Parts: sequence; C-alpha cells; structure tokens
Amino acid sequence: MLIELIYNETGSVTSSIMNKQTSRITIEDIAKMAGFSKTTISRVINNKPDVSPSTRKRVLDLIEEFNFHPNLFATGKTQQKINHIGLIVPYSMGSILSNQFYVGVFQGILDEVERRGHYLLFCYVHKKNYVEVYEQKRVEGFVLLSPAALHRSIILELKSANIPFVCTAKVLNEPDITYVDVDNQKGGEIAAHHLIALGHRKIAIAYKPTLTSNYERLIGYKQTLKKHNLQINENYIQTIEVSSIQSGYNMMMNLLALEDPPTAVFSSCDIMAYGAMKAIQEMNLKVPHDISVIGFDDIPLSRDMSPPLTTIRQPAVEKGSIAAGLLIDYLVHGKEPETKMLDVDLVVRGSTGPVKGQ
Repeated sequence: MLIELIYNETGSVTSSIMNKQTSRITIEDIAKMAGFSKTTISRVINNKPDVSPSTRKRVLDLIEEFNFHPNLFATGKTQQKINHIGLIVPYSMGSILSNQFYVGVFQGILDEVERRGHYLLFCYVHKKNYVEVYEQKRVEGFVLLSPAALHRSIILELKSANIPFVCTAKVLNEPDITYVDVDNQKGGEIAAHHLIALGHRKIAIAYKPTLTSNYERLIGYKQTLKKHNLQINENYIQTIEVSSIQSGYNMMMNLLALEDPPTAVFSSCDIMAYGAMKAIQEMNLKVPHDISVIGFDDIPLSRDMSPPLTTIRQPAVEKGSIAAGLLIDYLVHGKEPETKMLDVDLVVRGSTGPVKGQ
C-alpha cells in the first residue's frame, strides 16, 4: 500500500554528470540523455504503441541504468488518470489515533483504497487549500473524516468548487452532501431503553454538541425518557468539548458531586465511558452495582475494560470502506454516490445491571 504524504516537483538536473546514488533522476533527465521528447519517454513508460524498438530499448536501458522511478502524480497527469483520493482529517492526529473508533474508520478507508488500486493523500485541516490540491490534480476527490458542525467551512469550500467528496458522518443542515453514517437517534433510544428496562430512572448522558451524531443520540435519549414518562434532569445532561478518557473522567466526577447523582450514565462514545468508569472506581463505587455505564461505538477496548463495557455497536471499518468505495465508484464509473445509513446493535456486557436495591 502506498500512502502519499508530500508532493514536490523535482527540478531538472543541470550537471552533465549524474550520480545514481545521490540524485533523483526525472523524466526530463531521461529525455535529455536519450535525445527524445518527454512525450516519447512517457509513451515508453506507459507501454504505448508507435515507439520504434530501438527507441524503446534506448529509453529502457537508461531507466534501468539510473534506476528511474516515474513520479506517480506526473504519470497520472500524463494519463489523465490520477488514481489518488484525498483524506481530509479535520482533527489532530493525536485525537484520531487515540480513539479506536476513528482508527477503525481509517482502516476501512485504507483497505478499500488499496483493494481498488488507488492511493491515498493525507490532507490535514490546518492551513490547507483543498481546492488548490484538487486543481493541481493531486487528487480526484476527497473523503472527509467524521466532520462536525464546526467543519462546515470545509464542506462549503468543496461544494462551491464542485469537488467530489464523501463524508463518514452526517452534518446537520447539510442535506446535499453524501455521507455514510449510522442511525444515531435509534442508538440513543436503544441505550436509554436498556437502562430503563433495568429499573434506572435517574439516567445521565454525556455528549459532544458539535457532533451531529452525538446530538442525535441525545434526541433519542430524551424521546425515550419522555416515552416512559421520566423527567429530564438538566443536571444529568453533560456536554464535553473533546471526546477523551479525561473528559469522561471529569464528566463523571461532576455527576458524582451532585446532591442527587444518577444511577446510570449513557456516554456518547466508549472512550469517555472508560474515563467515567475510572472515576466511579476511584470514588470506591462499583460498576454496575452502584452505577451502570453504557457507551457507544464498541471499540476493541470495550471488551477489555473492567468490567467489560455494554455499548451500542456501530461498524467503524465498514463505514470507512463504504465511504471510500462510493467515491471511487463515482470517479471510475461515474456512479452517483448515495447516502448510506448503517444499523446499530446493543451489545450487553458487564457494565450495566439492575438499579441498586432491586
């Protein structure tokens, strides 16, 4: 698998003496040494017809002698087929790599790109002009990794330039984008219903309001409580800025400091649920005997927590794979991409149980 991180045009070598070990030979250098045009060199590289045997041999001999490797981007421009898609990562790599859910989505993208014979260009959100990257023919389109509401400017930039892209998450008030996501509201409903069925009535939730997925999980949580005639306690609704173990820990400490703390917590992601359980245990309380905890994602870590985490499973790898596939199908076959909604499932483990006293 090839992952392109940086692209720089290599300048022509002006010296008449070439050092094969220290100088990177360009197609211009091969053309000068062979005495042919760049077009002829490209035709030989791409095994095109209408090249004489003697010319072909001359060029191939030079390519072998100087260990020349064609620039993939330059080859793509010549063939009018770039075979590169860009991955826009609108978060720090630290936050992406520390959350196994994002790693799963990322893995799905990489697997599909490799399977389809394409290459991937990383595009970090800071100081990056995506329109320029596209217009320079570095990529044919983009996958936008789990955008939040605050990343709407990226979406507007891509849309205004008519650049093909697919998101791995839904964004509120952006109905015209193609995305792959799960039914997050249904997931919130399932989580709340599971806790209610265990006898819990004081149920808290922690969510990140800038993420459409988290907002819709909150909607599902609220609607389920209302359906069961349970009062929504605003003190139990905790907002966080960053999805992390630390934010989950801090959130849980805030809830435990309440005069009437909850008996169950629904965390909008497994990483925060892990932090919440650490906080509970540090206060000499037990999960689920004193407080039940349910997460969302079903990352691999969920099975190794103590106790193992009850969670709402969403298919992270499949989400990334489908998003990349939709984009490549459009670029290669002209097939218009359609939004895909995937299902979620409840995975019951040891972190949830009957309310204390029942």
